[in-house]
Amino acid sequence: MKKKNTLCLAVLIAAALLSPLPGTARTVTLPNDISWVLTSDTYLGVVQQAYLNAINRLRVLAEGKKPGTWCVVVDADETIISNVVFQAEQAARGEGYTQEAWNAWCRRMEATALPGAIEFLGEVRELGGKVIVITNRQAPLREVTVQNLEKVGIPFDACLLREGPYRDDRDKTQRRADIEKGTVRNLPLGQRLPPLEILMLAGDQPHDLYKDKSFDEVKDRYGKDLIIIPNPMYGDGMGSTYQVPARRIQRPAAAQPRRDVITWQEAMDRVGETVTVEAEIIGFYDPATRGGAGPVRLNTDRDWDNSLAIIFFNKDGQFGDPARFDGKTVRARGRVQTFRDSVQLRVFGPDAIEIVD
Repeated sequence: MKKKNTLCLAVLIAAALLSPLPGTARTVTLPNDISWVLTSDTYLGVVQQAYLNAINRLRVLAEGKKPGTWCVVVDADETIISNVVFQAEQAARGEGYTQEAWNAWCRRMEATALPGAIEFLGEVRELGGKVIVITNRQAPLREVTVQNLEKVGIPFDACLLREGPYRDDRDKTQRRADIEKGTVRNLPLGQRLPPLEILMLAGDQPHDLYKDKSFDEVKDRYGKDLIIIPNPMYGDGMGSTYQVPARRIQRPAAAQPRRDVITWQEAMDRVGETVTVEAEIIGFYDPATRGGAGPVRLNTDRDWDNSLAIIFFNKDGQFGDPARFDGKTVRARGRVQTFRDSVQLRVFGPDAIEIVD
């Protein structure tokens, strides 16, 4: 109850800051996803349940393992610590995610421990394992991230950010591989990690757990060595297009408000999330014109290897002639993903991309 009161108080404070007159407060209606995480006992119970079950499973996996030879790898945000207050404050202001706002929030070091996380990670150490945190927070946030984890009592042995040699390791595969090989770089001076067997992974997004696999390929591992924490606020599957016959839905009387739009550069740091990107298309590749198959690629920069590509599968020409996007500014909504070390925005339907200029 203490946590819920603290979070609700933060939202009331945010609402007061946005009040039109001194001394007055206005009512803020939060989106369902944020409200659920912020106030629901169900959310807290699901997270607690995940970690209690993980403890029981870990005891089986660690049986007979030599202490110091294995580890558990966990994501940070929305896995072991909660940033729902940040999401609520942004929503109360009528603003979406920005890198500047996120950095400012992180520097406040007010993220809280999620239910069961401290107990689970404490059990890892009791059983002789190491706790490795892999987060896609970047170099400027290293000190405040470590301090926030320590502040709320999260036990850990190493915290690997997306920095230095791991700057482009958005899907975390390079860091996981280096943990297993004992070649982790960018550790604090004097710290060293031996080769470690990863017994379990926990995260709120699929890329925290595995790469280039479908759910069906890994479903038997959930609850065994893969622990997923629910996060309806952002990330995998948010805003995906789902097509149903028009007769089954009731069209809104008025146009829906435009979703927050980001640049392709900002999207590069949002792997696993569904976002809306506005960018100028400076070239394209359509394999169909050469008798080939695969996705159409719209390029947002001449440095193709280090920029975001907008991709879609133009089956039966449903997107029209891709040449019509060339030289135009488009707004596209899709999922940010990686493919062979490149970053792509996967667009799932023709209604998710439009020419705006």
